[in-house]
Amino acid sequence: MSHFVRLAIEFNMHFRGARLLAALTLLAFFAVMPRDLATTRAFAPKPASSKAIDFTDPSYWRKALEQPHADGEILVAYPPAVFSAPTLKRPERLAKAQTIETIPSLNMVRYRVATDMAPLLAALNADPNIEFAEPNYLLFPSFSPNDPYYIQYAANDSIAGGGYLNRINIEQAWDMTRGAPNIIVAIIDSGIALDHEDIADGLWQNPGEIPDNGLDDDGNGLVDDVYGWNFAAESPNVDDWHGHGSHVAGIVAARMNNGRGIAGIAPKTKVMAVGVFSPPGFGTFADEVEAILYATDMGASVINLSLGSTAYSLGEQRAVEYAVRHGVVVVAAAGNNGREIHHWPAAHEAAIAVAATTATDQRASYSNMGDYIDVAAPGSSIWSLNRWGGYVANSGTSMAAPHVAGLAALVLARNPTLAPAEVRAIIENSATDLGAQGWDKAFGHGRIDAQAALEAVPPYQGEIPPRMPDWLRAQVWPPLCTERVASGGFENGANESWTLTGTAAFTDTVAAEGKRSLFLAGAPAAQGDAFQIVSLPADLNAATLAFALRAENDDRDLGDDPAAPGRDFLRAWLRTRDGEPLLELLRAGNANFNLATGLPWDRYLHVFSADELTLLREHEEIQIWFYADNGPDPAITRFFVDDVRFCTSGRPLYLPLTLQE
Repeated sequence: MSHFVRLAIEFNMHFRGARLLAALTLLAFFAVMPRDLATTRAFAPKPASSKAIDFTDPSYWRKALEQPHADGEILVAYPPAVFSAPTLKRPERLAKAQTIETIPSLNMVRYRVATDMAPLLAALNADPNIEFAEPNYLLFPSFSPNDPYYIQYAANDSIAGGGYLNRINIEQAWDMTRGAPNIIVAIIDSGIALDHEDIADGLWQNPGEIPDNGLDDDGNGLVDDVYGWNFAAESPNVDDWHGHGSHVAGIVAARMNNGRGIAGIAPKTKVMAVGVFSPPGFGTFADEVEAILYATDMGASVINLSLGSTAYSLGEQRAVEYAVRHGVVVVAAAGNNGREIHHWPAAHEAAIAVAATTATDQRASYSNMGDYIDVAAPGSSIWSLNRWGGYVANSGTSMAAPHVAGLAALVLARNPTLAPAEVRAIIENSATDLGAQGWDKAFGHGRIDAQAALEAVPPYQGEIPPRMPDWLRAQVWPPLCTERVASGGFENGANESWTLTGTAAFTDTVAAEGKRSLFLAGAPAAQGDAFQIVSLPADLNAATLAFALRAENDDRDLGDDPAAPGRDFLRAWLRTRDGEPLLELLRAGNANFNLATGLPWDRYLHVFSADELTLLREHEEIQIWFYADNGPDPAITRFFVDDVRFCTSGRPLYLPLTLQE
């Protein structure tokens, strides 16, 4: 599948066919219990002092006893003075218990009881003459799910393309944590199959929204966004129409050990469905920017962006930075051009850029390379959800990115207080070095290792702090704003408002709004530009800029600059009144328009950050400038711009900030 402008779906599709139980008496419970039910208190103070869990509550033990344990067996640890007495005085509740064995080095006794264990354990933990009492949990060599596609493919080294999850030591990681439902991974994509058997129980639901009542209950401006929002369709319907988003979501959070399909990397996490693609598979800058802001404001801990292209957008960059500044880990696919080329949003510094590897730790041939690659992850013949039911194997950096997003969710489940920079450092520093020694353009810091990453995470058992205050939300268009652009639709009077140079004209051949648009370049070696001078208010406190763009492309020739590969290109800038550059808004070219002539319109959106507003306040007037250049070859790319809006307000807003060192 080719990709449009910027937000095309990033994957190549390939279809393919197709306990050991040991009950240990000595601290068996340490290795088995998930961290959200962990009872690893052997050397902790008296359990009753714990603020997180009441170990004297029978309901806690009823939940804990759902974990595998030796039937009727408990481990009881006594204070040293009690255990070392000539005769061990056991509690009355253990008068009829059978002593299986004694463990002197830990002052511990293993008993067999014939009574309801939940109230017994609660009472024993309340006894001042007992240090703690636990079930005798079963220890497994390494947790192995019973999900058939996991067994047959993901963990099967004996078949070609199989065993890819063994490379990242996922089973050893699952022994430490399998995620947590309070860690939300936003899948910004084509939606998620809401009724798929392997993900339905893992869907995030907006706690502030009442389903199907036609009201905006949580006041976020969107009606009935129960499972998320489809920004491409401006609809609460986030059911996957394409299949790409479901496949990505399954890699992150497919339910585990249910005897069905696959096992996600973080099977206890929740996934938020955020749509940005319209049929047949195109998205826009504006939809992506709004989607990132939405996911951030609605509480996502991780954002997965298995999408992108070679067009640079400042608006997209600021949206990614907004998410990271508000505590969200942003993971993005490195792209499938198979060459050294910049691919955004992965190439933005704030995002974790993920390249793809094969099951044998080779670089996938389609995976991009470059100075922006951070880590690599399995991306070839990855089994996950089929939107229409069942399961399918796909390949692409789109499949590699959710492995990293899932790992980030595991890291945060183990310690939700970590900042995005700390999560990134843990994942990068624990990766297995591949290719040239040290960091390299193909694998970054290396292929991820889930076990090593989690072993590097300092566990946290306190209360989970709020990630962001409810009142701190991005507003795309500032309230009470004033439009600064005259004839932004290039309709009547455009000649008076815009200055044109070179091959530039107003045309009525295509339009995003109204009947006319701005045409630039479109002939061999042609160049053209257009600018308008706009005034800025003295009390500038908020601003948003947007425009529509379109390319009709007959040229596939790429240049040699990895950061700007198109020989035919369109640029958009803010400049001083005298033409000196201030901010680069957009860098796009024929490399970003790989479909035939007659593409739909894309839409650019940028919400100005605090530091950008400070820069603009130094000027009374600025230029909004568009420039297009058609290379010397005979093939052409025709560029169009329309519906230019620049809205400012004196009312302060909470806006995205740039990353600071």
